[in-house]
Amino acid sequence: MQAKTENRNQFVDVMRGIAMLLVVLQHTMSGCTVGAENTFVFNIAWSLQMPLFILISGYVTKYSRPISDGKGLWKYVKRRTVAYMLPWAVWSFLVRGIIFGEDSFLNVKHLLWNMDSGYWFLATIWTISMIFGIASFIAERVSKENLLQKQIVLLGCYLVGMVLLVGIGAILGLSFFAIKLTLYYMPFYYAGFLYGQFDDRMKESEIGKKMIDSIVAICFAVWLFIILRFPLYEMSDGSFAIILRAATSLAGCIAVCGLCRGIFSSKIGGGGTLAWVGEHSLEVYLTHYLLLSLIKSDKVPIVYSPVGLGLVLVNYVITVALTVMAIVMMNPNAVLSFVLTGKKK
Repeated sequence: MQAKTENRNQFVDVMRGIAMLLVVLQHTMSGCTVGAENTFVFNIAWSLQMPLFILISGYVTKYSRPISDGKGLWKYVKRRTVAYMLPWAVWSFLVRGIIFGEDSFLNVKHLLWNMDSGYWFLATIWTISMIFGIASFIAERVSKENLLQKQIVLLGCYLVGMVLLVGIGAILGLSFFAIKLTLYYMPFYYAGFLYGQFDDRMKESEIGKKMIDSIVAICFAVWLFIILRFPLYEMSDGSFAIILRAATSLAGCIAVCGLCRGIFSSKIGGGGTLAWVGEHSLEVYLTHYLLLSLIKSDKVPIVYSPVGLGLVLVNYVITVALTVMAIVMMNPNAVLSFVLTGKKK
C-alpha cells in the first residue's frame, strides 16, 4: 500500500506516544530494580505497549493507497524494507556491535535466533508488513470491485502467510527471526486494519457511537479484572496463557484508545509531547536502549520501596529527556536521519 500525502492523524500519534513511553517505563523498571515483573504497573505497561503499537500500525493502513500492480508492490516492499530493516541492521551491527562493542550483535547466527535480545520489533513489523502487503496486492488483483470478496481474499492470504511462518518455524525454530513474536502480534495488526475499514461509518451514526462506547466500557472492565488477578508476564507459554494474554491486551488497547478519545482528538491541536513522541516513536524505540538505567544503586532495590520508586522515577525522566535531546539533535541531519532511522528528509 502506497502512502497518501495527507495530514497526520494526531490522535494516532498520541496513541503511539503512549505505547512508546510505556515501553521505556517497562524497560526502566526491569533495568534498575528487582521484582518489577510482579507489579501491577508493570502488568499494565506490558499488556499494552507493543500490542497497542502493532494495533495502530494495522489501523493506519486505512490511509494507504491500494497496491494495484507489480510496480506498486515493489515500491511498497522497498520502502518498508528501508524503513524497518535498514535501522535494524545499522543499530544492531554498527551501533551496538561495533561502536558500543557488544559482541553478541556481531554474531549473525546468534542474533537471528535471539532477536528478542535486540531490536526484534523491527523484524516483526517488517515481516507482518510484507505478508499484509502481498495479501493486499493479491486481493486487489483478484477482486478489485467486490469489497466483501476482497476482504475475504485478503484475510485468506494473511492466514496463509501465518501458516508459512509456522512452517518456517517448525524447520528453523520459532525463535528464528522473531517468528514466535510475529505470529503472536499478527492478529493485533489485522484487528487494527479491520477496525480502520469501518470506524468512520460507525462514528457517523448514533447507534455506532453507542456501540463503540459499550465495547470500550466492557473491554476496560475485562482488562482491569484480568491484570489484577493474573501475572501475565510470568505465566508459562501454554495455550491458555497465550490466549489470555492476547485477549487481555486486545481489551486493554481498545479501552485505552476509546477512553483517551475523551482527552485527545484528531480534530484539535492537542497532544503536545505525546504526539511528538508518537511521531518519532521509531527514533525513541531505537535510541532509548542506550540510555536506560544510567543511575544505579550498589544494592539493587525492590521496585516497591522508597529507593526503588525513586530510582525508577529518576532513571525514567533521565532516559526520556536524553532520548528526546538525542533525537532533536540528530533529526536535522539528513544523512544521520536516513542511516539511523530509514527516513528521508
